[in-house]
Amino acid sequence: MRRTTDRSPRMLDELASGELTLPIERYGLDGLAEAVERLRTGEAVGKVALDLS
Repeated sequence: MRRTTDRSPRMLDELASGELTLPIERYGLDGLAEAVERLRTGEAVGKVALDLS
């Protein structure tokens, strides 16, 4: 079995080139309750970001 660290350099290269992307759900302050609920229930895919601007 290969360890995750064996793939790290390739994954970093793919992220840097844009070949690999990670899902990010973005919410404004008015979507805070929805963001928290998606995190709480495990429905969020990838990372959840809250835009405070």
